[in-house]
Amino acid sequence: MSDLKSRLIRSTAVCVFACVSLPAHAGPSSETAPVAEASGAETSASIDVLSAQPLVGDDPVAVRDALAKESRKANSPSLSDRVEKLFNVPTHRKPRDPDLAKAGLDRDLAFVVPAPYGILYRSTTHLLTVNVDLSGDETPGVILLRKTITGPRGRGLVVAAEAKAKGYIQNIDLIGLDSREGRKTTVRGRATLPPSAFSKANGAFAVVLICSLVPPYLNDRSEHSDPTNEEPTDITTRTSTLHANIHAIWLVSPQKGTVLSKNLHLSK
Repeated sequence: MSDLKSRLIRSTAVCVFACVSLPAHAGPSSETAPVAEASGAETSASIDVLSAQPLVGDDPVAVRDALAKESRKANSPSLSDRVEKLFNVPTHRKPRDPDLAKAGLDRDLAFVVPAPYGILYRSTTHLLTVNVDLSGDETPGVILLRKTITGPRGRGLVVAAEAKAKGYIQNIDLIGLDSREGRKTTVRGRATLPPSAFSKANGAFAVVLICSLVPPYLNDRSEHSDPTNEEPTDITTRTSTLHANIHAIWLVSPQKGTVLSKNLHLSK
C-alpha cells in the first residue's frame, strides 16, 4: 500500500511539472507576429479583444459607463471605500471587487490609441524608434484615450448674447488614463524591424496599452462654461479619468493586426 502511495505521489509531481512547463513551449514568439499568436501572461485576457482587424481594443466609453453604473449602485459605502477596506484586510490573497466582476472589468483591458506621429524608421539600420506623447492639451499628465466634441462652435459667427439662442452649444467628452507612473505619458522604445514588416504597416500605427483597473477606478467631473465674446459657445466638458496599472505597451499595425514591438515603456 505504501509503495502504491509513493508511486501516485511521484506521478502527480511529474504531471504538475509538465503542466506548468507546457506554456513555455506553446510556440515561437516574434516581434512581428499577428496579435492572435502573441504569447505572454499579460496577453491572456486580451487576445479576444486584439484579434479583430482593424484592432479596436476595449471601448473607453463602455468601460467608463460600466464603472459609473456600478458606482451609482454602491450608494453607501462607495465603491472606492469598499475597495479600500478590502485592501486593509490582512490576507495573502489579492482582493477582488465584486463590482468590477459584475461590470466584466476584473480582467486585463487593452486600449488602442492611434499614433500618427513620433514613429521613425531607418531602413539602413532597420532601427525603429518610438517617441509618442499620448497626453492632450486638456489632460496634462494623463494619457488621452478618447476625445469627442459634439455641437457647433460660435467663434467668429456670433456674439456671446446670441450663442445659445442660435444653437452654438458644445459637449466635450474627455476620457483619460492615469497610469500611476508619475504623470508619464510619452511612449518610448527601440526595436530592430525588417523593412518588409515596416512597409506592411503602410504608415498607420497605434499603441496598445494592456492594463488592469485599480482603485479608485474612476474619477468623473463635469464643467460648464457660459458663452463669452472671446468664445461665444455654451460648453459643457465631461472629464473622466480611469486609474490603472499598465502591464505592457505594444506598437502595432492596427489594420494588419500585427505587433511591431513589445519593448516600449512610459516616460515623461
